[in-house]
Amino acid sequence: MSWDLNFFSRKNRSVQLTEAGRDFYEHIDYIVNKYEEAVEHGLRTATGKSGEIRLGVPDCIMGMSLIPAFRIFQSAYPQLNLKVVIVPPHKIMQAINTREIDAAIGFPYEFESNTALQYRIFRKDKLLVAMAQNHPLAASLNLSLEELNTQTVTVVHPQKAPLIHQYMCTIWAKVGFSPNKVIHATTLDDAIIEVALGNAIMLITEHSKSFCNTSLVFHNPRDLDGLNVDIAIAWNKNRDNSIIKGLIWALLE
Repeated sequence: MSWDLNFFSRKNRSVQLTEAGRDFYEHIDYIVNKYEEAVEHGLRTATGKSGEIRLGVPDCIMGMSLIPAFRIFQSAYPQLNLKVVIVPPHKIMQAINTREIDAAIGFPYEFESNTALQYRIFRKDKLLVAMAQNHPLAASLNLSLEELNTQTVTVVHPQKAPLIHQYMCTIWAKVGFSPNKVIHATTLDDAIIEVALGNAIMLITEHSKSFCNTSLVFHNPRDLDGLNVDIAIAWNKNRDNSIIKGLIWALLE
């Protein structure tokens, strides 16, 4: 099939577009521009300058404590959408493996056993003791380990966060922290409510303090001084791209 397309008209020594030529030019110009936009968008996505990254966090409080780092990341990657997803600790590994999330925040202890993951520690959090304002020990200026060991402590249930529970037990053992009773909560939010009601005390990271219930008071007992937990970001080794590196850079700032 062929067409006799008169796109040009000759007049003396000059060549001009015909009406059909002008119409063709407008359409082909539009197509070329769209093609160039598609190529540019593909390149930006491939190099980590555009697209979306889904970051799994174990609870809302942890996510809120990372807001400053997220803002730094978004300033560096304005065309990239950072989506924070709350994922229960016991489902973090599954979420990474199924690519529901691209990376996850947690304790290194959670990630060490999975050889498919790469992780990077980006901060150390001091552990504080949180309790209700009307708790008998709330006004104490220097809580002793002996006093703390007589208290009821709340933690997230081992079935909901098995590796985190093991990690925390290891930390407790290092300083001889052995509470009289332990209340297992379904989530961190539930644990904080138990504390706010005066039913228990809990250990919480210093970075999370600002996002907890305002009715709580926090202590840094001398016997627990220097007790820190590592916070890490983990991702699949085969997804080590510039987006992940940019997020790590923001977290390290």
